[in-house]
Order: sequence, then C-alpha cells, then structure tokens
Amino acid sequence: MLRPTSWLSLGLYLASLTQARTSILGRQTETAPENDTPAQLITGSDGVVRLDSTSGSPAIVTLDYNRSVEGIPTFEVLAADGDTSVFEITYGESYGALSNYMSDGPLPLAAAMDTYRVNRYSIAEPGTKSNRLVQGAFRFQRLNLSSPGVLTLRNVGVRPTTDNTAVTQLPGSFHSDHLKLNAIWETGARTVQMTEIEKDSTPDFWEVTSEGASVGSLAPQVLGSAAAAQLLYYNVEFKVKPVIGGFGFTVLSDTLNSGIYISCDVANGLISAHKGSTTFDEKLAESALPSNLTGGLGAWHTVHAVVAVTDITVSIDGIPAMKLSQTARFFGSFGLGASFGHQAIFRDLFVSTPTGDKFYANSLTDKSFLPDFFMGTNPVAVVVDGSRRDRIAYAGDLDIAARSALTSTHNLGSILGSLDLLGSYQATPGFFIPNAKIQQEPLANGLDVNITGLIGYSFNLVTAVAAVFMHTGDVRFATTWAPKVQKLLEWADSQTLDNGLFNISDASLGGDWNYYDPTQSGVVTKFNVLYAYALQETVQILAAGGIEPTVYQDRLEKIREAIDTALWSDELKAYYVSEAIPTGFAQDSNALAILAGVNRNPTHSTETILSTLSKDLMSPVGPHAFSSSVIKAGFQPYISPYASSYHLRAALASNASEAALELLNNLWAPIADPAHENYTGTFWETLDAEGRPGLGLSTSLCHGWATGPTAELTQYVLGIRPTQPGWKEFAVAPLTLGLQSANGTMPTLLGTFRVAWNFSCSGLLSMEIDAPIGSSGTVSLPTPLRTPVEQSTFMINGQAVNGKTFTVMGGTRFVLKQNRKL
Repeated sequence: MLRPTSWLSLGLYLASLTQARTSILGRQTETAPENDTPAQLITGSDGVVRLDSTSGSPAIVTLDYNRSVEGIPTFEVLAADGDTSVFEITYGESYGALSNYMSDGPLPLAAAMDTYRVNRYSIAEPGTKSNRLVQGAFRFQRLNLSSPGVLTLRNVGVRPTTDNTAVTQLPGSFHSDHLKLNAIWETGARTVQMTEIEKDSTPDFWEVTSEGASVGSLAPQVLGSAAAAQLLYYNVEFKVKPVIGGFGFTVLSDTLNSGIYISCDVANGLISAHKGSTTFDEKLAESALPSNLTGGLGAWHTVHAVVAVTDITVSIDGIPAMKLSQTARFFGSFGLGASFGHQAIFRDLFVSTPTGDKFYANSLTDKSFLPDFFMGTNPVAVVVDGSRRDRIAYAGDLDIAARSALTSTHNLGSILGSLDLLGSYQATPGFFIPNAKIQQEPLANGLDVNITGLIGYSFNLVTAVAAVFMHTGDVRFATTWAPKVQKLLEWADSQTLDNGLFNISDASLGGDWNYYDPTQSGVVTKFNVLYAYALQETVQILAAGGIEPTVYQDRLEKIREAIDTALWSDELKAYYVSEAIPTGFAQDSNALAILAGVNRNPTHSTETILSTLSKDLMSPVGPHAFSSSVIKAGFQPYISPYASSYHLRAALASNASEAALELLNNLWAPIADPAHENYTGTFWETLDAEGRPGLGLSTSLCHGWATGPTAELTQYVLGIRPTQPGWKEFAVAPLTLGLQSANGTMPTLLGTFRVAWNFSCSGLLSMEIDAPIGSSGTVSLPTPLRTPVEQSTFMINGQAVNGKTFTVMGGTRFVLKQNRKL
C-alpha cells in the first residue's frame, strides 16, 4: 500500500472541515462512457477531479458512489503542481461518517481489509496509484489535499474484489408489480454479493522481503493458536527498524486483536499503552522514551517485553522504556503492527516462556509466518458477516445469508467454503466455534477445546447446513455433515433437564447475536427453540448421511411439548425470554417457536403470537427485538433485521400476509429506498428506535444477516421451494400479499426454475412454470385468489382440469388459465 512521508495532523484536519473549499461529485455508472476508463473499475465521478489548495485552505472533494462499493482503491494522477505531499482519501459507508476523522474505522478485527479508513499519500509526479489492501464497503470517498498545491486526478475509484454483476443479471430474480418489494429483494441480493469473498482474493496483509516484514498503518494481528490465546506469562522479543513515525505491538490479546497495544512513537519520543488495538482506543499510560535511547528512525532496535498477567515491562536496546500495571486484560496472544501514520520493518520475532523456552520464533523474512497470524490470503471462498465490519465468517449469519445467496447469486462456492471452514471448528463436546477469520485453513480434525461462545450459532449453523443439503441433494455433503450434526444434537441432549428443557449451565456459552446485551444462562427460550428447530430441519440430512433420525424426531416431540408447557406466558401471550426474565419476550424466539412447530396448544396459536409481536414490538421503523420489560432489564432498544428475518419467515410460512407486509414496509423498505439519508443499496446490521444505524458509526451498513426477504420473497411470494433434497421434488404455492403479479427465477444444480403468476384486471389468474428435467412438482393455486374457485374453471395447457392442486413435470410446459364459470 502507498505510504506517505509527511502527515496532516488531526487538529489540522478538523479545522479543515470548516475552512476548506468543498464540493460533492456524483458517481458514474459502472460502465464508464470514457474510453480511457479501465475495465472493472468503479469510479466516483464522471471525469477529472481537480483539487487546488494554493489559497491557503485545504481542497476537499467528496465523491458519492450512490451505493456501497468495495475493493482496491486506485486513482490516476494527471498532474501534480506545487506541494502535493499531503493528500488523504477517507472512506465512509455513510456521509455522516466523514465528519469523524477516522470515519467509520478503525477496523482491527482481522487482516481481510485495511485497518484504517483514511489513506495518506505523498504525490510527487503523474502516474497511477493503487492501494495494496481492500477497503470494505463505502458509499462516500473524501479527497483532501492540505499541502499548498494542485492535484488533477482521473479514474478515482476501486477495483472490486467481489462480484459486481448487475443485480438484474444474477441467476436468481424476483419481480412484481410492487416496486418496494422488488427493491427489497434486490437490496438483499446486492448485500449478499458484497459479502461473498472468492478464494485467494484477499491480499497478504504485510509486505515481506529478505530484510523483514514491512508494516505501515496496520493494527497488529495476533498469533492464532489456541495455546497463544490462553497465555498469561511470556516474553516477546523482536528487532524493528522504524521508518516513519514508529512501531507498535500487542500483548494479552483476544482472537479479534483487542488486548494491550503498545505504541512507540519514535519520531516524537513517546511510548503509550492502550486498551484495544490502536492509538484511537482508550489510553492506559503514556511516557517519554528514555533520553539515552539512540538510533531513532531508520536504525535497527531490539525490543523486549515481559508479560506477567497484569504487569508489562518494555525495554528497547536494553534500556527500560515502560513499566505498566493494568487490569484491562489478563491473558492472550501477541502481534506486531504500526500505528496510524507509522511504518516499520520487523524481523526475528522470538516469544518464550518465563524460563526461556521457545514458544514461537520466526525470522519474518519470508511469507511462511503469515498463516500463523491469519495474514495471508483466504484459502477458501467464504461468506463474511459484513463487507466492512465484520469481514469475518460467522456461523449464525449463514442461516439467513446462505438462503438468500441460494436464491440470488447462487454462489455455492462461497457457501460451501464457509461451511467447510466453520464446520471444521467443531469442539470436542459437539458445539462449534461461532466465527472464523477467512484466512484460516479448514481444520483436518476437530478442535480439542471444551468452550465456545454464542451457543445459538451452533444450532443456526446446522439449520443452514440442512437448507444447503435440501438445495443440492449432495449425498457426499450429507455423509460429511451428518456425524457433525449428530454430535451437536447429542451434546444438546446431554444438557437437557429432567423436565425436557435444554439448559445452559455455563454463562460463557450464553451470548447471542446481540453481543451488547447481557449473556443468558439456565433455561432460555431462544436456545430451546433453536435446538427444536435444528432437530426438525436436520432430519433429512441425518437420514441421507446414514444416521437413523427416529431418536431425534422423538426428542423433537418431547422438547416441543416441554417448551409449550413450561415457557409460555398467558399474560404476555408469548413465550417468555427465560426463567431469569419471565416478564418479557423476544421477537426471534417466538418466531422460531412458530417455525419449529412448538406452539401445539390451541391457545398458543400462531395468530396469537404474531399479533403479540405486532402489537407490543412494532414501531413505524420496524419491530424492537425485545419487549419493553426486557429492555428495562438492561437489553438495548434496538431493531434487528436478523431477528426480523426469522419473524418474516414465520409470518410467510403461516400465510400471515398482514404481518409480513408490516415487516417489509416498516423495516426493510425504508433501508432499500434511495431517498433514505443513510441509503447504501445494502441492508444494515442494526437500527435504533428512530430507524438510524443502531450502533452509531460502527454499525455495518452491509450485513448479510439482514437479507432474509430475498430468500423469503422467492420461496413464499414467488412461491417456489424444494420438498425433496436437490429439487427433485418441489412445490409452487404463492402467497400473493395482495400483489397483482410476480415472476422470477430460482437457480439450482438441476437448472433454472421459472415461475410467473398474474391476475388480470378482471381478477383471473394465469400461471406459467418452467421446471428443469429431472424434477417434478406440485402446484397449488395462489392464496388468496381474486376470483373464488367456486366461480371458476381452470385449464392447463389448454385442457380443462379440476381441483386446487396440480402436478408439473420438469421439461414439460405448464400454463394454467383461470376462467369464470358461465
């Protein structure tokens, strides 16, 4: 990546926001009209961009791409006059993010993209400048020339590292006479595209030469071994040549690189410690570097750190530089890096036990060490959580994102790659580790640990696996996964109490998608209904994989009965959160109760539950994830597209049109509206009670777990879904939602299914289905019909037929016409 030799201070930047001459330019289409625009380049303006700061104020131009893009930033310098040594480009998913110096960064969690959202350049002459690392999702790009010169640029943009096929050209499609629903489906499809990472598409995080590893403006990425993550006492030694500014390193770090970050600012003679990964994080201590330290920038130094749980001492060239006693972190791994604006070369890393025994050693002079720190390329294609944050694979997200991908991009490579990766991290008891960095190799054997977090994600993962098996019908896939599914289900059974309910005895397992809320333990409705849903959905893959499913079907019946009997509240008219919080309820657990067939008691009807969710949770901008009493107990008043995706699935599966439309119109339609203040063309992670990004600038505005409508509109409104693995048998049964027409395609390994239905102005149905050879299906009349069956006759392929359900064979023509009885 290009690194500058002089920097614009934070104070100068903030001042420049009020003093600079600024302008905003709109983006062009992806296919540029100019012949000299390189292919596969998405640009932020139609022509030349000129920045003139010779009047004494910084020149600032903001480019608006109209929707989120991602990729390797690049631009062409046509002319550089005067002093153009201080030039910055800032990236933001929202325009509001640009008001913060670091925009919506930093992003230190993984090495899948640049840490910082500001890139700095010293421009000396014309030529093409290209970054080395990816910038994740951004809609806005701010160009800031603060040194007194003139820059003339062209082709300012990114080369995408994800597929950029127009949504209208994807294998899957959905169109209706309802423009908002079309926009919702397409926004979900675009979100999926932005989160599908092809194999070997992530650049190496560091540049490695025979001299050492060159690191500039990058947060440390820590050693990824399980043993390193548990370190309490150890010594870290390395050689470093600070080139610009200084260098940094982290100790006592968790797996997402948050620990005690030590930044050595050689240029300014300071050393500081921070709780986190960067100097933008909370400062714990700061002091001057020793006055007798010699060499400075451009010279090699030996750094030695002694870590003893709360105490950390640092020496440079044998001279004590810092002694820190802290209580922010007590154990964890280590890594090397460089603070924002700094650049250094590292070599000869040696980590030892207090007795001097080697724990890890590498010269850092060839790329062999990069996989140890998850800093190489991604060895398999994957689906990540978010394009910007988090560019990491998460098990829970796949139950939503994979289904949406199957109906739109049909990128089986990324879906299967994610399942291979996450599935290989199954712990000894049977549950799965909830996430994996995309640079990790799938493990050949299981993981010999006895702890995990986000236990619900283990159940989400196997329901995603079940959905993928229904789509592919791949017996080898089933044979691989059935034992893994069985192992999880057996562990879950071992945690079942005498009353038949699944119990979380260790609170560290009880986190969920809402990581900012209190963890839950004991008997929790969400984890019980997830277990039931997993039992229900995995029956076919277990059988295909050679495991008799009867015992699991019996367990399903028992836990359904136990949940329905013990966890229902007549007062709430819903299933309550947990035994610890019996006075309130959660959106997703009640939706999943419907999907898992838990609500057997007639007084616990689906209509009752959906009515409760609508009455008590719904707002003009979408449903809260928890009822008011749960929020009073300390949970956040956020709106979750993830939880709402299950809610939507439950509503559509229950033919609850009103509930489904309320969700679609209140929550997803505004986000998909280009007129929205924070529109990105992709779906968001979380919303607050006002409908804004819920977590402030850190909110991901391109998050795969929010794409539920893309899958559900295809399966329930277009109306096509498999009934046997591999789409050998399928059903078409549209829920019209009051629409006049819908048509679309469903890609499968057998071929593409095409479905179209339409009501004429006089209320009569016509329906066409084109199914691939090798499939057979059942077609049901859409619900509701505009002209009742009793007043109608039907013809299929010109022949009169009776009934409401019909058969279609793949490879044959199916055209249904409704006529009024004479």
